[in-house]
Amino acid sequence: MLFNSPQFALFLLAAVCLYRALPVRLRNPFLLGASLLFYTLWLPAYLLLLVADIAVNYALLRGMARSSRPKLYLIASIVFTLGLLGTFKYAALLVTTTLPVLEGLFAFSGPIPDLFLPLGISFYSFQILGFSIDTYRGKTRTLPSFSRYALFISFFPQLVAGPILRGSQFLPQLARGGEITPERTRRGLWLLGVGLAKKVILADYLLAGFVDLVFDARGVESPVFYWVALYSFAFQIYYDFSGYTDMARGIALLLGFELPFNFLEPYLSRSPSEFWRRWHITLSRWLADYLYIPLGGNRRGSVRTLANLMLTMLLGGLWHGASWNFVIWGGIHGLILVLHRALGRRPVDLDAPLGLRDVPRIGVVFHVVCLAWVFFRAEDFDSALNFIRHLFVGENTFGLPWIQIGIVLFCALLHLAERALRTRLPAIRAYLAGKAWGEALQGAVLGALLALALAVSGVGGDFIYFQF
Repeated sequence: MLFNSPQFALFLLAAVCLYRALPVRLRNPFLLGASLLFYTLWLPAYLLLLVADIAVNYALLRGMARSSRPKLYLIASIVFTLGLLGTFKYAALLVTTTLPVLEGLFAFSGPIPDLFLPLGISFYSFQILGFSIDTYRGKTRTLPSFSRYALFISFFPQLVAGPILRGSQFLPQLARGGEITPERTRRGLWLLGVGLAKKVILADYLLAGFVDLVFDARGVESPVFYWVALYSFAFQIYYDFSGYTDMARGIALLLGFELPFNFLEPYLSRSPSEFWRRWHITLSRWLADYLYIPLGGNRRGSVRTLANLMLTMLLGGLWHGASWNFVIWGGIHGLILVLHRALGRRPVDLDAPLGLRDVPRIGVVFHVVCLAWVFFRAEDFDSALNFIRHLFVGENTFGLPWIQIGIVLFCALLHLAERALRTRLPAIRAYLAGKAWGEALQGAVLGALLALALAVSGVGGDFIYFQF
């Protein structure tokens, strides 16, 4: 079920109502059952894979807690979890890469495996691995019960596409039970409505059609169209993914739980490192804590630091999908991070006010990120190169796509407004709470968002990050 589907709306309404009606001691078991049902309704067979992954890793956690050689259990957890992830996600890439060599050397040919990627496997695999590593490092004082651990991994609002949770963030909340308050309910409804509007109205209705038209190269030769499509995809993927995250955080709040931020206005970044502190934040922190730092981080000299940065981003790109385009995308980000680090630039304060002097830096970072998105969106390497070539070669024989240019400018202004709204939101809430008409105004605005999203919902599609 997609978050933007009527079926999910019915599922969510039933789940939230029943959850709130139950005694606190029964809420977690109910939520575990609802999460497993949510996954079953997508593809029942792969529920067995999710449950097996959870059960095997929990058994290894118990062995780790009792053994005098816990590292063996950690290695087993890593091998098992990455083995499942690799089998379902990268088998086809491995075969298509090695098959030409085998055919040349041994006149060998064979079928390419066609495995249907289990929904959310990249996300819940990283969550499982993170908790296993934290347990090995001694950051987990007591092992949770199996049911609580299973709920931590399978919690349905974030199961499919994050945010990627840490045990220290979520398990204490599960131990206390969902804390339902009027304030969390209001925030949850707002996040749910805003996230749905981002996905359905902005990403799908206003942006996706033009992006598909140009990226699929249906007779378009005008460079202007390619530049507008480039910017359109940058905002499409942002509003699609941040919309999912907002909805996930909103649903969790309706159930009484807090999930972490995953986006903080990434296209207002003044440096490559700042971008990765604002984009897909939970993945960036996961890669830093469980890959970059174990590789040595910045502790083994400047050359090793730069190599660690590049390797981390290459593997981060590969995590996104079984395609060399994703590796190239990760490599581009690795290269600009390496250059930024080599030049001795220091991290900036994320909440520092922006000024006119920041505009050139924001513009450079934004355009490098946009060009990297070409490899993320294109079907293959040749298509990506063809798209980039059309940015600079061709004639503007179609005129200018004024409507789409206006949409892109609107999205950019909205992105800028997000920062102002986030920093001023507590004051706005306090102001509205003191007004008799405050609740009515909030309800009217939220209702208008939902009505508009419903009106254009027929054009909606899968969330982009569901494929990972």
